[in-house]
Amino acid sequence: MNEQTIYSYKLLYRFRWRFLGYLFQLLLLLGILAAVSVASHIKFAKMVVSLSIIVAIPFIHHLLFRLYAYLRRHSVKLSPDMLFSAWWGSGTPVPLRLSVYRELELTVVAGSVLVGSALYPWLPSPYGITLLTACLTAALPRLLGVIISLRQPSSCSVKYETKSIAFLKTDG
Repeated sequence: MNEQTIYSYKLLYRFRWRFLGYLFQLLLLLGILAAVSVASHIKFAKMVVSLSIIVAIPFIHHLLFRLYAYLRRHSVKLSPDMLFSAWWGSGTPVPLRLSVYRELELTVVAGSVLVGSALYPWLPSPYGITLLTACLTAALPRLLGVIISLRQPSSCSVKYETKSIAFLKTDG
């Protein structure tokens, strides 16, 4: 008989990004775009049309997540809520150490802002501004998750769940 190790996890905290979070992101995005349109004398209608570039953000986040996981040799799984989650379907089959989770999330956030910054000169002004603003507002759930992780013990693990992340502690 093969020996198997079975881990039992105790849930320390579950972070969910719900309707109010999405509403806050949308209002923040529109507010920043309105302020930028007034400051830069770009018509707000052009800024609204440029919202179509937001489609690129899930792909940027997911590509950076997979690239980091590949470089660190972590296995990656897709979740069924890929387009409707604040984490854009990012996940791993097993819980990650807290330090790895923080590195991964901060890499995705910094990478998406850098990609948006790199694309800005080649895009028309409203699209570049919208891409940068959307990269920052789309990173809010990830940044809040990292901030919440600072309150957790360093020995805990993080599990990506459907529309949430769970901070777990191993029993034993």
